[in-house]
Amino acid sequence: MYVEIRIKGTLKPDWSDWLESLNVSHQANGETLLNGQLPDQAALLGLLNRIHDLNLQLISFSQGDQSEVLKAK
Repeated sequence: MYVEIRIKGTLKPDWSDWLESLNVSHQANGETLLNGQLPDQAALLGLLNRIHDLNLQLISFSQGDQSEVLKAK
């Protein structure tokens, strides 16, 4: 499944390995976008738990086929 997660603040790009190898990109508005493929719901739950454990503020979450998520923007 393809996911896009927006986090308040900036994360270092080298956190990608720790965040299920998602792409980490900084946005002009000070947010960080995590996006990419996850193998299953268990990986998603693990990722969301890591975000929570790091006390990061989740701004938005989208999941589905990549074309559907990008089309919804």
